[in-house]
Amino acid sequence: MGTNLNQVFILNNASLETGTDYDSVTAGDAGIWTLGATDTYVATALYATTVDTDTSNADDTTVDALAVANPLWLYNDFQIVQGVSGNPIASPIISSRNVRRITFEPFVASARHAITTGTLVGNKEYDVKFVVRTAPTAQLNFHDPDSSGYIDLSGGGFDFPLGAFTHGTHKVLHISAEGATATAAGDALVANIANSSILNALFTTSNSSGDVTITARHAGVTFELIVENLPDGTFLANASTTVFKPGCGNDWQVLGDEIRTNYRVGNFNRMYLPQNPSRLTKTDYQYHKITLEYEHNWPTSSGIAPAGTLNQAVIYAADSSTAMVAGDTNIDAAFALANVTAKQSFVW
Repeated sequence: MGTNLNQVFILNNASLETGTDYDSVTAGDAGIWTLGATDTYVATALYATTVDTDTSNADDTTVDALAVANPLWLYNDFQIVQGVSGNPIASPIISSRNVRRITFEPFVASARHAITTGTLVGNKEYDVKFVVRTAPTAQLNFHDPDSSGYIDLSGGGFDFPLGAFTHGTHKVLHISAEGATATAAGDALVANIANSSILNALFTTSNSSGDVTITARHAGVTFELIVENLPDGTFLANASTTVFKPGCGNDWQVLGDEIRTNYRVGNFNRMYLPQNPSRLTKTDYQYHKITLEYEHNWPTSSGIAPAGTLNQAVIYAADSSTAMVAGDTNIDAAFALANVTAKQSFVW
């Protein structure tokens, strides 16, 4: 997010608001309200990415259409409006000449960090070291006022044991395991992790014939796994690793952004902290992300940072637990997204 006024808008029905009634936008809807001779919600193109060079046809956008480096705005001033329970809330009035960048990021599923051990051997004692390299990065790990459950992406509801870690250093945790067979040894490792309050809060486990997969519960947690065969004095190579991938537009990320901006600047742009701000993020929805950055006239305009910095407004757009594709929504037309699976950035 940006460093000045940061706002998050949630669009849950795929399409931007239309019509001429400012107050018509309902909770979970969002729209682009343009100000001019006729104030209206606009779901068609906000700017042109080509100009017509064919003078024989004044409305020709396919023949002799010339792409422009800086898209041409079709509106002078606009607001991004969010429907909530009660009156809608909005961004400041944004002058199109102050917009500096619009970036589109499609939904990308997150993946937790995981390591699968090599096959354990029966009748051998193993010392298993967990080297936790990084702590969580998600907002909800540190502030979750609604008890959303997203602090633990495994669904177990475990808090990250922050008290066991110090900032800037890694943590090494040990546990042992032994069994009469490979499967029994794997089961012993799984059971011993489950019986450790710290390890159980950090990891989920599964055993497949002595190959144990250990997965971090929390976003941003990465670790190393060192498995030593104590009788033989050898180390068991890990079979595979799944690298942590934060992704984009996952429900836990969207909810974290929504809560963070609510509590930083009130309920978006209201000048107070509401007791119960609206929660618009939908569980399991897959959101695309549109980020609009614009200059502001500090100190007479919105924001708290020195002149020259940018405000930022983010629109998270979805309609279900399946990510939208091209043609699902009028966002394509409004933001000149030829294909919502492709990342595009317009710079002015």
